Amino acid sequence: MLEHYMKWYEYSLEALGYTVVNARFFDGIRRIVILGMGGSGIVGDIIASIAAESEYPVYVYKDFYIPSNIIDGTTFVLSISYSGNTLETILSTKKALQHTKSVGVIASGGELIELAKRNGLPYIAIRSGLAPRSALPIMLVAAFNLLSTCGIELIAREELMKALDVLKNMDEAERTSRELFNFLKLSKLPLVVATLRYSALAVRIKNELNENSKIPVKVEILPELFHNDIVGWESAEFKDKALLVDSDLTYENKLIQFYAEYLKGLGIDTYILRLNGNVIERFLYGSLVIGITSIKLAQLRGLDPLQTKSISIYKQLLQELKEEIERVAHSR
Repeated sequence: MLEHYMKWYEYSLEALGYTVVNARFFDGIRRIVILGMGGSGIVGDIIASIAAESEYPVYVYKDFYIPSNIIDGTTFVLSISYSGNTLETILSTKKALQHTKSVGVIASGGELIELAKRNGLPYIAIRSGLAPRSALPIMLVAAFNLLSTCGIELIAREELMKALDVLKNMDEAERTSRELFNFLKLSKLPLVVATLRYSALAVRIKNELNENSKIPVKVEILPELFHNDIVGWESAEFKDKALLVDSDLTYENKLIQFYAEYLKGLGIDTYILRLNGNVIERFLYGSLVIGITSIKLAQLRGLDPLQTKSISIYKQLLQELKEEIERVAHSR
């Protein structure tokens, strides 16, 4: 699985060339809703962060349905499921289609692609055969590609291509990964801290450690953490390690440094992940580093990073509940 992370730059360039099937221009779009779960859903979180200063507000929903009160003719819904068979995303997409035809799909195949074909929706069929979490740059680039082709420009193609260059520097990524590996190798329940603007990266770090390394993780987001989480550590008996993600804003880094010193004073080891470049470059590089680190942590623990037994059990339960879930989702 490690080799897939090492090919992120190659995969990203491949995704730039994907064709949008049923491509067409959507006029009058005022908001974007992105649907997806897990390794596919994090793409929506990252896009929402990157688009925070664009003309389009971006909402991300991860459930079996999408609230009707945010969908109308001015809403573009982007459904992302690497497998194309994620029940939550399929049902949410069907719900969206009851209210708008402005829907696009990204998947490697499965029912979601078939749904797009039947309804004449714009879609991109991406490379198959990967774990969804290791296909992050493919889905991210494909998402920007599809949106742009449909007339929704969240980031200029030239800016996107420039940002992808950060994935070429594998030597630096591996050096940072080694540092992070040595910091986390004895951790049993690490804390991940980031600012709200980088909360999607904090969640990505959590998810990679969860799925690849099989490690539970606590996430705290500032400045909100200073109104609750910070107090929880005052008498906490359990101490582990804290990974803090730095920011591109000076005052946010001062807050991060303050929290790092506070946690150290409580006996918690801290590591600040230093990132460079603009927002998208930081998301890409940070995701690459933690991806490599999480695989190496799994190897150290003698675990298979690809195997996710508990998710398989959950999916079996979904099959038993499918009719009931579909009925409730349809009525929402």
